[in-house]
Amino acid sequence: MLVKVHKQQGAALVLAIVIASVGVMAWQQRASLSQLIMAQHVLEQSTAAASLAAAQHHARLLNSHAFLNRTIMAHQVAMAHLMTIASAEKMRLEMSRRVMRGNPPLYLIGMMFGAHHAAAYAASKMGVAGSTLSGVNQLHEAFKRHDQTLMRDLREARQQLLDSIEPTTHDIVQQVLQRNMSRYSGQSIDLNVKTELASSRLRPKSVKPSSEVWRSWFKQTLEQHPYLQNRRDTARNWWVIKKECPHLRHELRRRGESSMDVDGLWQVTDTLSFHAVRGYKVVFCFWREYPMGFSNVKSRLNGRSAVSQYDSTYERPGAAPEDFRKMTFLRWFTAQYAITSMFHGFNNLLADGWGYRSQLRWVAHSRSHAYVLEHTEDLIVRVTVSQQLASLQNPILKLGLRLKGLLQIRSDWGDSLNASSAAQVYFDRYERRSDGRRERANLFQPFWMAKNVLLQQ
Repeated sequence: MLVKVHKQQGAALVLAIVIASVGVMAWQQRASLSQLIMAQHVLEQSTAAASLAAAQHHARLLNSHAFLNRTIMAHQVAMAHLMTIASAEKMRLEMSRRVMRGNPPLYLIGMMFGAHHAAAYAASKMGVAGSTLSGVNQLHEAFKRHDQTLMRDLREARQQLLDSIEPTTHDIVQQVLQRNMSRYSGQSIDLNVKTELASSRLRPKSVKPSSEVWRSWFKQTLEQHPYLQNRRDTARNWWVIKKECPHLRHELRRRGESSMDVDGLWQVTDTLSFHAVRGYKVVFCFWREYPMGFSNVKSRLNGRSAVSQYDSTYERPGAAPEDFRKMTFLRWFTAQYAITSMFHGFNNLLADGWGYRSQLRWVAHSRSHAYVLEHTEDLIVRVTVSQQLASLQNPILKLGLRLKGLLQIRSDWGDSLNASSAAQVYFDRYERRSDGRRERANLFQPFWMAKNVLLQQ
């Protein structure tokens, strides 16, 4: 009986060993599945981070284009200010010469239009630059520096942005994936990465200065600078009445304009003229113009000279004679302009012509090109990553893979883990516009951001 008892105890030990082995294998199976799920989770999170990083890079690029557009605008406004100040200085120089000549006399301006107009007329002799164009030349040098920045620095910065979209994005995706994946494995991992970029939509295109969107934004910007608006002022004398022309009054007209032509070139004009009433009867009354100050400053492209519609008016022979010893003012005026324009109570036509004759041409090497997006919808970046199961470093998981055929952990594992993610680049203004209108996506405001989105099946 004792022998039989000892044999039964040995059989129980074998059974315990078998049960323990099955428990160990079950634990290994559960650990392997847990590690596999963790590896898949890490891959998905890393892919999502990579797609978001790529979209954020695109958003930064678009914001950079917006800042470059705004920088170009700032330089153009600065150049417009420089040309406008230079035009005012050139007009002051011409006024100082006429004060010295007394044409028209200083006392006549004061008597007809007041002491403040006479004081302004007399002050033209006290300019810092005196009777030279040194002040205008200094402004021209500043204009050249702005033009150089537009031609070289900003153009190179723009080109770098355009050339670096795809290679930089692929590098960012690889770096984000490696940093996230290597945090768990401790070493670099071989991944098969596919990145789909909306390059055709994300790549901005250049628009000409005549583009409606550029000129509309340009107009809105200039409205914030009153000094660059039209300079129009007319002073009238009400107490000196010519009995042959009682319906007209002597006038002092100040005219000025800073404008950008359709080809992206600036032209600034400034004039001041005294208009004396002349005539014999009511029907034949007109204003005789006496230019007091005038200037015309224009930018032109290097190597060629563009002629604007304004310039073509004064290119004709006899458009603005220096004196009227060979013909009367009335005869010249009616020959150049229609008889219906005798009552020209708007502009300083003769002063404009004299300004064109002494026009200053400032060479510009670049136009004010802006960049816009052709498409602003569905700017999606997609990243697809595949990781071979053999590259997984966890020893328990590798054991599970080797015993896969024996334990049948999962029949459809395949040879790799796969993950896909997408992120969107979108435009979102952080506050409402001052006019309450909704602002469309554009490259004039740096409000581009990125977010992860669900993939559409």
